[in-house]
Amino acid sequence: MKKILLLSTGGTIASAPSKEGLVPKFSGQEMIKIIPELKNTCHIDCKEILNIDSSNMQPEDWQLIAGAVYEGLKEYDGIVITHGTDTMAYTSSALSFMLRGLNKPVVLTGSQVPIESSLTDGKKNIYDAFKVATSELSGVYMVFNGKIITGTRASKLYTHKYDAFHSINLPEIGYVEGENVKIIGYPSKIKGEDFQLDDKLETNVFLLKLIPGTRPEIFDVLIQLGYKGVVIEAFGLGGIPYIRRNLLPELEKLKAAGIAVVVTTQITYDGVDLNVYDVGIKALKTGVIPAGDMVKEAVVVKLMWVLGHTCDLKEVKRMMLKNYCGEVKNS
Repeated sequence: MKKILLLSTGGTIASAPSKEGLVPKFSGQEMIKIIPELKNTCHIDCKEILNIDSSNMQPEDWQLIAGAVYEGLKEYDGIVITHGTDTMAYTSSALSFMLRGLNKPVVLTGSQVPIESSLTDGKKNIYDAFKVATSELSGVYMVFNGKIITGTRASKLYTHKYDAFHSINLPEIGYVEGENVKIIGYPSKIKGEDFQLDDKLETNVFLLKLIPGTRPEIFDVLIQLGYKGVVIEAFGLGGIPYIRRNLLPELEKLKAAGIAVVVTTQITYDGVDLNVYDVGIKALKTGVIPAGDMVKEAVVVKLMWVLGHTCDLKEVKRMMLKNYCGEVKNS
């Protein structure tokens, strides 16, 4: 029987009512006791490393979780991580970059409804996560509502529906149906990559969502505040305005200041292509880096991780365009 370690971090799944709303309460051990079906699945040990609402999750916590996973995999056959849903896609992306070369499964899950509620989806999600953690898969995955999603491709699209997470620009790896784990596609492996803990991060990265009327001066503030990287959520395929409120000179200012600028899109699916419209081509000429079909959460985390390794803008661009863990289509 396989040995699986449950790392609990809080979130809705572990929450209970308080005078000020839902707050994390239950430990991993307490949650496991609510799901007796798990007894016949594997040997389970539990470790509580955080007990927070995932809105309070910070990059330093990703490093803490990654370290706990790295140490845990020396003894266990797989890891399950319970996590709040609001920032789980950021954490799953972070672990994907920090723990490349995995030969065992690391599975994140959570719930839309607390586990003690009669309406909870938490019991099923945890059970499904353990089924995947005992499977032959390797890598970082999110398991939610029966879906098995590559860690760098998950994004939360609904605040209430049980089917909260979708796999963006890449099909689900598989599904959990009852007792069965059905794998429909394996992520590509990076040849010659050994399992390693690589958790260097530059956390001074800003995500800016453009709206009609965005003032150019906002970029001066980002420079003054010492940001090292900026991800711009542009319009459509990557359009950045240059009429009236011209943002192009500001992009050149960021580059001159040594700040990496990555352009993604506000649209959920299909990604960016800066070579189609003049509002993209002109931006590309300023030296911005196109995010391709990467999920927004993965773009932000990847830029933090890349900048943790280099501040040379040419090298940043090379690394941002490279596929490390299924986050972007190979060019």
